[in-house]
Amino acid sequence: MVISARRNEAEPTIDRALTILLVSSDPEVMESMRLALSGPGFECVGEAWPGIDAARRAAATQPDVVVLHVEDPLVPALKTVQAIAEACPAGLAVVSSLTEIDTVRRVMNAGAHDFLTLPLTDDALQDAVIRAARTAERRRNNVSDQDRSPASSATGTVISVVGPRGGVGKTVVAANLAIEIARLTGTAVAIADLDLHFGEVALALDVLPQSGLQDWLREHAGRPNAPLARHLTDHHSGLRVLAAPLESSPDVTVTAADVADLVSDLSGTHEYVVLDTPASLSEATAAAIDLAPLTLIVTSPDLPSLRATRYLVDTLHAWDIPDERLRLVLNHPTEVLKVSPEDVLNAVGLPVAWQIPFDQNALRALAAGVPVSDYRPNSALPQELRDIARFVAGVSAPRPARKRLLGVF
Repeated sequence: MVISARRNEAEPTIDRALTILLVSSDPEVMESMRLALSGPGFECVGEAWPGIDAARRAAATQPDVVVLHVEDPLVPALKTVQAIAEACPAGLAVVSSLTEIDTVRRVMNAGAHDFLTLPLTDDALQDAVIRAARTAERRRNNVSDQDRSPASSATGTVISVVGPRGGVGKTVVAANLAIEIARLTGTAVAIADLDLHFGEVALALDVLPQSGLQDWLREHAGRPNAPLARHLTDHHSGLRVLAAPLESSPDVTVTAADVADLVSDLSGTHEYVVLDTPASLSEATAAAIDLAPLTLIVTSPDLPSLRATRYLVDTLHAWDIPDERLRLVLNHPTEVLKVSPEDVLNAVGLPVAWQIPFDQNALRALAAGVPVSDYRPNSALPQELRDIARFVAGVSAPRPARKRLLGVF
């Protein structure tokens, strides 16, 4: 291919329009990229959500260039970069509001050909697309097709939710967060309850599963490739649930290998997978933390919970789990306990990422046996979980007025 659509007269031209796949979870950024690349010399062949959708569409359309918008959390974004690079030999231009040198280095090492910081002009984006196409073409000339990996390695984002002890609201947070992610993204989302003996995700979501984790474990023991799909229960939000049993059997256990197989299956078919872990540092909990690029540690401001949280954080540090993969969620289950984020940081060694204020509606929803995201979607807990869902999905908060994010305004 000879490259035409040029911005610089000194550069060689392309004999046809560059085909481009746009990838973003932010509708406004997507619209701005679409407008910036709608002129002569550029042809948009598709739009995709980060993750599995992006890798599959890149493999299907084989564009000249993929323009990918990434934000925090960085680990899922890096997985998307790697999955796209494996799916097709396209040039990969990344746009982001993240400016740290280490972030740029990690994105480029993952497979990107160019990195641009928002806001930027339309011309700057067009130049980056052409540069990425040229760089990719040079690399294609030096790499044979058999050196590239198949696109099947693309996986969804895994979020583990853990608690240092029972009673901190971990399952309420996990269940309602999964609902908010499903509603926010409109993509395939699953939640798995890994607590065989005391799991309450089905109860928190008000679903009556006919099958679940225990049934899959029994089938999995005899058939390691047994699929999970028939053991999932549909929730009306679009969420799919792998429920713990109402009555567990002592002969069935969850091993680290089981968790790895479970995550591999679910993340291969869902954009987001939420793992609700047992309220102890069990083998299943350890495996869930190890496999997830993001772990939410849910705790409450009472002294026993904070002491248990400190132990959990110290243990994870001893396992070399970096702080960038951990986020602390401080749940205020009552109006009585008042502890500042600074006090929590000093107590547990990890800053508070989100605080969930006391929400009377959450208690009423628990008493009614329904998710608070259904009972009172605009109350305090769902709104805070919506912020966490935006962070997980890399979606900006709604803006009061629409504006171009790429151009000068």
